[in-house]
Amino acid sequence: MNQNESLLDIFVLLYKKRRRILIASFLVAFITAAVSLLLPNYYEASTLFYAASPDLAQPVSIDDRKIYGSDSDLDRLFSIAQSNELKSYLISEFDLYDHYEIDSTSKKGKEKLLLKLGKLYNTKKTRYDAIDLAVEDTDPAFAADMANQARARVNDLAMKLIRNSQKAVIAGLKKSVADKTTYLKFLNDSLYNLRKRHNIFNTASQGEAYGTSIVSLEGKVQNLSSQVSLLKKLDGPVDSINVLAAKLAGTRNQLKTLKQNIKDYNEGYPSIISIEQERKEFNNQLLYDKERLSKLESAYSSDIEAVHVIQQAEVPVIKSRPKRSFLVIGAAF
Repeated sequence: MNQNESLLDIFVLLYKKRRRILIASFLVAFITAAVSLLLPNYYEASTLFYAASPDLAQPVSIDDRKIYGSDSDLDRLFSIAQSNELKSYLISEFDLYDHYEIDSTSKKGKEKLLLKLGKLYNTKKTRYDAIDLAVEDTDPAFAADMANQARARVNDLAMKLIRNSQKAVIAGLKKSVADKTTYLKFLNDSLYNLRKRHNIFNTASQGEAYGTSIVSLEGKVQNLSSQVSLLKKLDGPVDSINVLAAKLAGTRNQLKTLKQNIKDYNEGYPSIISIEQERKEFNNQLLYDKERLSKLESAYSSDIEAVHVIQQAEVPVIKSRPKRSFLVIGAAF
């Protein structure tokens, strides 16, 4: 009962003061409207873009190449868009101290400028995994230009990271190619010296030729030796015996030389085969590295972007704030 009486007393009091309340409400609404008219109009320009895949900067086949980046690529762009390096660029490029009328020589000038920029410059991820970069300003054309320049700078900084990574890989490959080239020359020199020392010029055909030659020469030696022995037993012509004996001696010398060559061949063969195999493997690695280096250098010099622009920032025609009607209605009630 007491509670109902208290509420009734409040309503009665409000009814008695209704004129004053209405006058006060209208007065506040009028003042708010007047003040809101003095507030500057702000216009928001926004640009929308996706992260491009780093595959575009790599020497991969078109079939294996992705166009759009992953979540980590998007996070990298988002971090760049919010970085102090980007903000410093905008401050310098658009002379924001002068534009926002902040004293650059004051002790807290930079802090004030960053707070001001933080309110007018905004980046966010959309539900579709894109980045929405927005700039507010009293000058709609300035807002659009700054938003587009900020996005372009995000792309430049992202590409700088990619290029630096490419340069490091290219430098490593160049060193690898140089080292392999030097070692391959060492292998070639070693192989040349071994071939010369052991008189081996072709491991495959030369071994086969030696095998055929030694069988042939040993057969000749046996044949000539038999002929000489037979003629001596038969007291054959001395001239014929001397001719056959000379041929036998020459053939034996050839056989002796051949056996020495075969000995040298057998001594050098394992080392030469080993170096030839190592040289082949190194040469294949070198060719692979050179091909990869060529592709990387081609990718490094190619004109690619780190972002896919979906929407350029256009000059806005409708202000984003203040919402004067909301201010007046909110103040009145």
